[in-house]
Amino acid sequence: MNIDNQQNKYILQSVENALSIIDLLCEHEELGVSEIGKFLNVGKSTAFRLLTTLQSKNYVYKDKNSKYRLSPKFLSIGDIVSDRMEIINKVHPFLVELADYSGETCHLGIWYSKTEVTFIDKVAGKNSIRMSSMIGSNKVAHDTSLGKSLLAFSDEDQINFYLNNIGFELNTDKSIKNKEELRHDLIKIQLDGYSVDNEEAEIGLVCFGAPILIRNKAIAAISISGPSSRMNPRKEEFTSMIKNIADEISNGLQ
Repeated sequence: MNIDNQQNKYILQSVENALSIIDLLCEHEELGVSEIGKFLNVGKSTAFRLLTTLQSKNYVYKDKNSKYRLSPKFLSIGDIVSDRMEIINKVHPFLVELADYSGETCHLGIWYSKTEVTFIDKVAGKNSIRMSSMIGSNKVAHDTSLGKSLLAFSDEDQINFYLNNIGFELNTDKSIKNKEELRHDLIKIQLDGYSVDNEEAEIGLVCFGAPILIRNKAIAAISISGPSSRMNPRKEEFTSMIKNIADEISNGLQ
């Protein structure tokens, strides 16, 4: 089986058709149901169901002439993608510096949802251990040092939402057990300016994180991760460095 056939067997026709509608509306300012059906070689009822689904998620809207157009939602999506690319470009050299100096794995992360963070950049140092984190992967915020930094320097509404809606899965015997314990940890992070994942997500793995701030609110965070045997003896050195680097990035974004 060639690569194309291998990929094709995993494609959902309905999803492919929905995305094709978006492509069509990028090329044409507006289209009716029948026109879209002809372009996709599907029946009018199928085209209507696809458009109704996209409309329900605010990706398209129907104007007064019953023509469909792309919705303004794509403006915010474009801004999100642009912002993420911009911050990656600006932060990446600092991650390289941090990884080269420490020899450990360094990450950049942002909010994915109100409870999860996503890794958007990663640089491995010469001594880096194999880690489960991948660019684009998501984790519950308090299971990561950079997630805790993001949360600690969020507004109070976001912190309260998180504390009242998250579950506390015990990955190790050092995992945070409840919202009272997490609240105490967040206060300490706010005072110290950095966060610690002390084998809370994985035994033997220690991470230090620091927030990237705009007007005292975290828009992203960076972290350095490695085995506890190497990280703990250099805690003061690494936390000081990651705080300084995060401050330098923050100042450059103001």
